[in-house]
Amino acid sequence: MDNKMTTYDVYNNKYFVNKDELDLSVHLYGIALKDNKILISPQYNGFDFPGGTVKKGETHIETLIREVKEETGYLVEPKDIAKIYTSFFHHNKRNKDYQSYLIFYFVDIVDGNISTEEFDDDEKEYAKMAKWVDLDYIKNNKHACSLDIKDELIDIISARLNSEE
Repeated sequence: MDNKMTTYDVYNNKYFVNKDELDLSVHLYGIALKDNKILISPQYNGFDFPGGTVKKGETHIETLIREVKEETGYLVEPKDIAKIYTSFFHHNKRNKDYQSYLIFYFVDIVDGNISTEEFDDDEKEYAKMAKWVDLDYIKNNKHACSLDIKDELIDIISARLNSEE
């Protein structure tokens, strides 16, 4: 059996690795909607939805709330899962490869204001202040993700926006 596989970084570059060298990671992302706008986190040469990696000893909900707060300044309440994906990801800075689970939740803003005050050292290097954008912005800009899931997420978000009207 072939033990080699391909991972991708946020720039869509390919890396060839042995499966047994992959580390597991779980990531939670919040999709917040308000007045037909979507909250994004400008990152790298595009955007992502606010979120990040589960820390040991943390539940996935704790991670979601912490990560969205860090990247946006907003305290959120998770509503329901939008989608779950599996990614085979190469982390450039760490030069490490991961089998990652990406869990996207719809969230409601409970409190707070857009801020960069809680950025960690890594986020200070690649992220900018969160902002509210319309769906066209998402359609016309690069989703900084190792998977080509932007169109599917746009469909999911569009359906949610239409159901809230």
